[in-house]
Amino acid sequence: MPELDDLAGFKRALLDQHKERCLVLKRSVDEDLADMITARRLEVEGIVHNLRRSREKRLDEGLKANRRRVELQKKAFKIELQDNFFQRLDEEVRARVEAFRRSPPYGDAMRALAAEAEEYLSLPSILWVEKGDSVFLKPGSALEVREGLKDVWGGLLIEEKESGRLIDNTFRTRWRRLRPFFIAKHGIPEQ
Repeated sequence: MPELDDLAGFKRALLDQHKERCLVLKRSVDEDLADMITARRLEVEGIVHNLRRSREKRLDEGLKANRRRVELQKKAFKIELQDNFFQRLDEEVRARVEAFRRSPPYGDAMRALAAEAEEYLSLPSILWVEKGDSVFLKPGSALEVREGLKDVWGGLLIEEKESGRLIDNTFRTRWRRLRPFFIAKHGIPEQ
């Protein structure tokens, strides 16, 4: 039965050879799979890296846009606050001037304003005042008083008849000239 032994040995040799080829093939497939997995992992890592950079860039752009928007809103709010402040300031000054207009010294102030303006204009001239203020001024042959001004907070405007040149001595105009100095003196940022 040596033939059977040879046959059994041949079978075993074939089986061993087959197992060896399977192992080689398996190693080759495992290496190919490992290479494919590594390549795919690197590809995915690249995609993830690019997505992160893209997201960070969008986030940075969004933050910059938000900062710009907040700065603009802050400026608009500051302007609104300043506008409200200056409006209240103007209203307070106007209220004080209106209270002054109802006081006895107002007539003296009107005469002083007229005399001041007359120094710079030649006669004949017209003194323009608000309604009711003409009682404080004396018209003459060269000086005519007319009540035609509105909403100037008192005071007067002098017009040269010949040239039409004007001197504005109204309290509203005087406040508007003084306002920047008042604001600077008190450290108030103007818009």
